[in-house]
Amino acid sequence: MQIELLIGSILIGIVVGLVGIGGGILLFPMLVYLGYTVPQAVAISLFLNAIPNTLPGLYLYYKKGHFKVRPSIVVAIGTVVGSTIGSFIGSREYMDRKTIFRLYTLVIFVLSIYMFYFYCL
Repeated sequence: MQIELLIGSILIGIVVGLVGIGGGILLFPMLVYLGYTVPQAVAISLFLNAIPNTLPGLYLYYKKGHFKVRPSIVVAIGTVVGSTIGSFIGSREYMDRKTIFRLYTLVIFVLSIYMFYFYCL
C-alpha cells in the first residue's frame, strides 16, 4: 500500500502545482479507496494542506510576484474558522459516511460545472 500512496501522492502533487487545487479533491478519494476511514483520510489531507503541499508552490509563485498578502490573510482567517467548525463536526462523527460522500460529490459536481462553464466555453 505504501507504493500506491507514493505514486498517487506524486501525481496529486503535480496537479496541485499546476492548478492550485487537487490535494483534497483527489487525495481524499484515493485514501478512502486504499482503505482509510473518512476521519483518517480527512486528517491526512489536512496535514498535507498545512505545510508540505503549500510552501514549495507558494515560494515559486511569490518569486514571480503572484502572491498577494492582504487577500491571503482574509482567506486564511476564513479558512481557519471554517475548518475548525468542519473538523469539529467531522471528528465527532455527527455526519455519517454516506452523508459526507453525498456532500463531497455535490461540491465536486457544482465546481466542475462552474469551471467548465466559465473556463472551457
